[in-house]
Amino acid sequence: MQFTIKQLRVFVTVARTSSFVEAANVLHLTSAALSVTVKSLEEIAGFAVFERTTRSVRLTPQGAAMLPLAEQLLTEHQKLHESVRHIAQNKSGIVRVGASQLLSCSILPPAITDFQALWPDIDVTLVPAPYDNVQDMLQRKEVDIGVGPERACEPGMTSELLFASGLSLVCSTRHRLAGSKTVRWSSLKDEHVLLADHRAATLLARDSKHVVDFQNAREVGHFSTALALVSENGGVMFAPEFTTPLLRPYNLVMIPMGAPKARRQFMLFRNERAGLSAAARLLTEFFAQRFRAMG
Repeated sequence: MQFTIKQLRVFVTVARTSSFVEAANVLHLTSAALSVTVKSLEEIAGFAVFERTTRSVRLTPQGAAMLPLAEQLLTEHQKLHESVRHIAQNKSGIVRVGASQLLSCSILPPAITDFQALWPDIDVTLVPAPYDNVQDMLQRKEVDIGVGPERACEPGMTSELLFASGLSLVCSTRHRLAGSKTVRWSSLKDEHVLLADHRAATLLARDSKHVVDFQNAREVGHFSTALALVSENGGVMFAPEFTTPLLRPYNLVMIPMGAPKARRQFMLFRNERAGLSAAARLLTEFFAQRFRAMG
């Protein structure tokens, strides 16, 4: 016959309080129930663990030798209980991911699918962010984490680099530049450049070392809209290298830009005022490992 956790807890509590009455109060037991538990423990041990008088309770030599062992077992039991609780938290829950439109229709869905194959009890919801405003969604606590292109952090926001990707020109297979191995920035001065977001104009001008002024580029609002227009040879656009699979249905080609080379950084955003659940922390760790190889 083995000791139960209840027996060990009663034994340790009586030893620490030196009182059956006080121990019963601490453990929310009746004095009679506590006495029965101590007696059953002594029967299993084969010796008395306490010397009881009308005025005091003290450990017998055998009880004193048993006390540190019982305390150790209770400590290990508590650790086990906490570990199991953490495992249960990690394997369940809901995580809402706010993401830029581009990431939402490219590399994030397969990454989330692979994550949920590992953690099937975690429900991950992907929420595309209008105009890539993932920080706004985090501020309103509509999502738990955000993934998007590098942006200055707003108050209360933090970000960390997930990966970077080279920026290339995208054009129709019928475009005059379609057969080029690389494209010079200066060759785009007279091109109709389509942008999903007007904020990209400033970044592109910076990338070209201001060889081209992209302020007259046309904003179309959505990456998919830009793809469709470019496929009709209605202009050119820029896209990160990881979007190559999206081009095939539109009969488009991707051409690397010549010097100066341009790269886009993609970040993981968090609201520092809101803590991460265990499930959300697992997902952020998975994303970091998944995209690290992309540079």
